[in-house]
Amino acid sequence: MRFIRPIPVALVLCCFAHPVFAQDWARFVSPEDGFGSNYPGKPKIETTTYTSEYNLQLPAKVYSAADALGRYSTTVVDYRGAEKLHAERAAKCQAAKGANQQDGDTCQNNFRVEVAGATDHAVFEFIKRDGVKVTQYLYYFVDLVSGRLLQLTNPDKTRTFAAVHQHAGRLYIQQATVPPGMPDPILFMQSLSWANDKGLAIRYRNIYTEGYGEWSFPHEPPPFTVRDLDISIESNVPRPPAR
Repeated sequence: MRFIRPIPVALVLCCFAHPVFAQDWARFVSPEDGFGSNYPGKPKIETTTYTSEYNLQLPAKVYSAADALGRYSTTVVDYRGAEKLHAERAAKCQAAKGANQQDGDTCQNNFRVEVAGATDHAVFEFIKRDGVKVTQYLYYFVDLVSGRLLQLTNPDKTRTFAAVHQHAGRLYIQQATVPPGMPDPILFMQSLSWANDKGLAIRYRNIYTEGYGEWSFPHEPPPFTVRDLDISIESNVPRPPAR
């Protein structure tokens, strides 16, 4: 059983007085970006760029929302163009005879290590922040898609919860920050799921870990099933044909 710390009455009254507290939580699914999550109201969607470990500027979107209990966001970074960008960078270096071709690593194509290390790079961006205290860091998976889960206490005593995963050529950063004394943002953090192009949820039968071995995009996924989250899990949703 999970015990939640009591919330001070004054804080509860303050929260109920806040106008955004009344927003209903609802499930949002993005077939385009391959995920679903709960948010307090419809999330704001911002198009941006993300700096990878090897300084690529990759296209990204941030889905964000907030209420009186915290701030919530899902960042989706598209790594599917990384192979081409790294190949172009290596070819340009070779054409310019980088370091006179004396150093074998000068024009190395770092695509594979870029993808293999994308989760670790995203985690490090959290833990290197000034004044934060890491209170939890562990291996984690969502519907058998492997990732990392971490919790941080910030200098202002707010707490940040984050889960980082890679799936289908994208990096996902699920993040929530709550004020001091507030309970864990379970409704948001445990709501992340993967969606196919029809918006149906994907659950793998084996651990899915992206970026290791002879990896390229597109990559044949392990066996998986799909289901409609609005229908009971016992419903007869057809599985993909066996291969």
